[in-house]
Amino acid sequence: MIPDPIEQIERYTKGANDYMGQKSHGVVVRYPLLFSFLIILGSIATLKGLESVIVQIPIFVEHPSLLFVLGVITLLFTGSLYKILQKTSN
Repeated sequence: MIPDPIEQIERYTKGANDYMGQKSHGVVVRYPLLFSFLIILGSIATLKGLESVIVQIPIFVEHPSLLFVLGVITLLFTGSLYKILQKTSN
């Protein structure tokens, strides 16, 4: 019987992910403060950059409630997508 190439690829990918997960876990545990600061810096830079872009869009400046509704819709979509993907992965 010929082995399924997709299963082989998934097996190799899982092995690589497990190996790299073990390696990266050690670094995060050894330097938690450094990674905490880097995550905070990256998050703040992303939010400030996104804010700068949004402020330049006239419709969002004139109607901030539209931006709020867009944000709520995005969160609802993200939550629904998470639930769907969680069901399909089990």
